[in-house]
Amino acid sequence: MNCQDFRASRLAGLEGEEERRHLEQCAGCRSRLNALDTGRGFLEEPAVWEEPPPELGSRVTALITALPHQDRPRRSWRLLGLVSAAAVIIAIVGILMVVRTPSPDWEVAIPSTERAPLAQGTIAGWNHDTGTRLRLRVDGLEPAPEGFVYELWLSNESLHVSAGTFTDATDVEMTTGVARSDYPRLWVTLEPLDDDESPSGDTVLDTHPH
Repeated sequence: MNCQDFRASRLAGLEGEEERRHLEQCAGCRSRLNALDTGRGFLEEPAVWEEPPPELGSRVTALITALPHQDRPRRSWRLLGLVSAAAVIIAIVGILMVVRTPSPDWEVAIPSTERAPLAQGTIAGWNHDTGTRLRLRVDGLEPAPEGFVYELWLSNESLHVSAGTFTDATDVEMTTGVARSDYPRLWVTLEPLDDDESPSGDTVLDTHPH
């Protein structure tokens, strides 16, 4: 399951085992969880899906036109209902603006190594004051075998910072607290599930192949 599938499932109210596993592995989707749940709440409002009668627009226009300029229209439940529905729609648009992905600040190819000769991928990045949001997309890389995960690293010579782990590299988002300008090398390793937090050296993708 990629990030787009997870977000669609969350908005639809689906919270199965596959969604739970993706959420555990994806920091990007975890950071958007509140916005997604808020959006789902708005989508459950009946007013969002009610279709107004076709003559309603002309009736409202005629009502407004007939009012004297100095008079203030009395509120009616019908008009309040329209305002409420409009507020819900505006809120949904706001949620979608948060959830949608803007254009990245940068994007680079991440070549494969001999460990995964058929893989090819790209990494896109969004620069923030608190770090970098990353989106990795890879074709031709098999899911990590049982007992292993893939891990994305940002490196500056001998200093390595992990951006997160995942099992399927088809489409995954991560967030790190460092800037890529300070850690220019991006690389992916295959890591055993153990207590060792350092890179294994089993590299499958690398922007700076040796």
